[in-house]
Amino acid sequence: MNELLFLLAGILGFFGVALVGKLFGKYGLIAWVGISAILANIALTKQVTMFGVDCTLGNVMFSSTYLATDILSEVYGKKNARKAVFIGGMAAIVFVGFALLVNSFKANQWDYATESLNTILSLSIRTTTMSIICFFIANYADVWLFEKFRQKSTKNLWLRNNVCTILTNCLENFILCFGAFYGIYDAQYCLMIALTSSVIEIIAALLDTPFVYLGRRWAKERNDALEFAGSEA
Repeated sequence: MNELLFLLAGILGFFGVALVGKLFGKYGLIAWVGISAILANIALTKQVTMFGVDCTLGNVMFSSTYLATDILSEVYGKKNARKAVFIGGMAAIVFVGFALLVNSFKANQWDYATESLNTILSLSIRTTTMSIICFFIANYADVWLFEKFRQKSTKNLWLRNNVCTILTNCLENFILCFGAFYGIYDAQYCLMIALTSSVIEIIAALLDTPFVYLGRRWAKERNDALEFAGSEA
């Protein structure tokens, strides 16, 4: 059941990226990255088992940010893709600050949401800090690597999309797992978490392939897509 829901969430999420690109152009794609950074940090609090491995539910939302930045790089230039990463990272920082602030308030006798909010917004400073750092590192690396591939050839969009997304996703998983959990768990357990998370990320990366083509086509149909591959906006 979880596997079917994962595939459905991936299809809807990746289609959503393409759709906001069609409706709102680069501003929609940049906004998607910011919103996804917040939602992914919330989804990280839920642990599930899919395809026989344990993971969190942040995978799909995090993966959708790579799709959005790849479409931005392809159609609007790498500067807009980098801007999206910066805004996404700042959105995550604001969310963390807001979460800590909300949990600091003392509830009155009429409150009914505190317990639930404490569960959702209870953040480990170490884990959250590493998550934000990894978001910046991995997404900037994805934008840089995607641009390098595109400079070599504007063909084979599927190849650079998958290679860049998979490599940077795996990089993010290993940095996060060891940076956030080493010392709490031993190195062998951290390695296992990183490897199993990477399996889920690879599946998500392969799933987004048709949507990067759809997103590129829809984005290029917009009037504000004045500069294409190889350009700077």
